[in-house]
Amino acid sequence: MAAPSMATRITRMFGCRYPIVLPGMSWISDARLVAAVSNAGGVGLLATGPLSPNMTRGAIKEIRRLTDEPFGIGCTLMMPGARENAKVALEEEVPIINISLGKGEWIAERAKMYGGKILATVTNARHAKSAIDSGKEPTR
Repeated sequence: MAAPSMATRITRMFGCRYPIVLPGMSWISDARLVAAVSNAGGVGLLATGPLSPNMTRGAIKEIRRLTDEPFGIGCTLMMPGARENAKVALEEEVPIINISLGKGEWIAERAKMYGGKILATVTNARHAKSAIDSGKEPTR
C-alpha cells in the first residue's frame, strides 16, 4: 500500500510526498541518509562542505544509485571549495541546490537551464529579499 501524501508548496515545488527537507549537515547528511529521506517521501540534501569536488560527484552518483526520488545538495558559499562543488552539482544536473551565506545568482542561472530548483537559506529579512530578487526560494 502506498503511503499517504500531502499537498503543500514544498511538495509541489520539489515533487516529493511530504514537506520534509533534510538539511545538508556536515558529516551527517551523506549519500545514504539523503537517499533514505528522499525514498521516504521527503527531500534529502547532501552536505558538500567537507567534500572535495570528486567526493561530491561520487556522492551524487551514489544517491542516484540509491533513489529515483528528488534530492539536492547544500552549498554554503563562504566555505572553501563551495564554488567547485556547486559546479559539480550543476554538471550533474542535481534537481535542488540549497545556497547559503553568499551570492549564488550564477548557480541559479545555470540550474534553471536544466530545470533545477534553487533554495536559499537566509538569516534575516534583508537576505530573504535579496534571495527573492535573485529568483531563489527563501527558507528560514
